[in-house]
Amino acid sequence: MLNSLDDIPPYIESEVRDRISAGADGSTLIVDEATNEFLVAYSDFTRALREQYKEACENRGEDNIKVYQLNINPSDVQLTRYETANGSTSEKIWRESVN
Repeated sequence: MLNSLDDIPPYIESEVRDRISAGADGSTLIVDEATNEFLVAYSDFTRALREQYKEACENRGEDNIKVYQLNINPSDVQLTRYETANGSTSEKIWRESVN
């Protein structure tokens, strides 16, 4: 099921909107959903971000940590929440058309 970008969680809304305005395609965000806390974002899933993810899972519990990926292309903007860092299981998708 696709959701509107207007319905993204409020604790990441500012970061996502800033990255959309900057055209930051491929941005990856790490969020602790147990505390509704945005932790960190990078332009891609780099080695540094992998370390941040691993540390967050160890400190806060792997089930609490979610990875969001922002993709911007000429026709739409899509934010996908993944269950784990490997990106194999998407849990929720928000999409907005660009006119």
